[in-house]
Amino acid sequence: MPSTLQRVGLEFNPFEPSAAGPPLRGAQSPPAALAKRTRQLLDAHQTDGGTKALIVTGEYGTGKTCLLRWLHTDVLPNRRIRPFYFDNPGVQFYDLANALLRTIGRKDLAKSIWELAGPFVSGPYNLDLFQSGFEAYVAAQSRRRRAMDITQPLQDAILSVGITDDEEIAHSLSRIVAGAVRKPYFEYRDFVSRQQGSLVSENEEAPYFRAILKTISMGSNAQAVALLIDEFEEVGLQKRLTRRAAHDYLATLKRLINLAESTEVEFLVVLSMTPDSYDTTVKMDPALAKRFANWVLSIDPLKKQEATALIRSRLSAARPDSATGEKASLSPFPDEISFSPVTYSNPRRLVKTCFYAISDATAATPVPFPDSYLHGIEDKYYPTSPNSRSHKIG
Repeated sequence: MPSTLQRVGLEFNPFEPSAAGPPLRGAQSPPAALAKRTRQLLDAHQTDGGTKALIVTGEYGTGKTCLLRWLHTDVLPNRRIRPFYFDNPGVQFYDLANALLRTIGRKDLAKSIWELAGPFVSGPYNLDLFQSGFEAYVAAQSRRRRAMDITQPLQDAILSVGITDDEEIAHSLSRIVAGAVRKPYFEYRDFVSRQQGSLVSENEEAPYFRAILKTISMGSNAQAVALLIDEFEEVGLQKRLTRRAAHDYLATLKRLINLAESTEVEFLVVLSMTPDSYDTTVKMDPALAKRFANWVLSIDPLKKQEATALIRSRLSAARPDSATGEKASLSPFPDEISFSPVTYSNPRRLVKTCFYAISDATAATPVPFPDSYLHGIEDKYYPTSPNSRSHKIG
């Protein structure tokens, strides 16, 4: 007896039980209206001055992660913006810095510094070492045939190329390169001031971080660098934080906003949080909230047509290429799906319900799925009141 997937021409179940983020296969863009508003805000950021920040608010399951992932993979690279995505890195500023540095990797960052600053090195080091390339330096140091201190000439070159105008930060960056052979990775303590061997001095975290962002931007030939920080709501609610943690959260947010306003490096920060978290942040520091008040993007619940489009796109991605005539079909779902508004308005709940509708189907389950079967799936996994069931999708 053929399975439900075979009966409807699907290669796999295109929905997932966790519904946490975009699908593994097939592009999942946000609803057209949300995508349009997002692009308009990004256009304004690229043409106007002021704070380069975007605060995405929405209840749990409304698609904040999908929006940030879409920005990360599809939108920002096409604008020559180098994006980095992080999932709840923590309330401390050095938590975020460590997450970025460990994502890049010490060797890749060292190589970028080397390539940018190498042509500006003066004296015998230029012809003798830097033009040989970073890999040649690593190989020579690894064989211990050529152990030379490049810290000072590289520090001077970093200042010359314009990565930073701070001698102490330039020295720290040169140490990253010089020590990359011995330790080709970053440790958590590397960005924690007052720690032995730390690469950053106390109270210099923000300028150092700015220099890292500028290195990334210059090395990538990017117009800007973007940090997309998801699930910021986990640290945004004051009732979940101690007084110290609340202070660290606001200090980190303020530093990010300061960087987003800086003229020394093109930087965009995108934060997602729940409306409750956003309201709490406003109450905690109204003056700070005013600085990004014009850059808040609220994600609304899905409309019926948007919910239908989401289901259709997921199903199309799971059909074989030969089934071109069936790409737009909603099968195994009927043309009008009688999910309740509370289900179809929330993308996460909608995706999970569709997953169970397909996975729980048996050979005896009619196709298209009857309304009674779909109602049973809703009641089994998301019990609702009878009054909530209305407004068919289609």
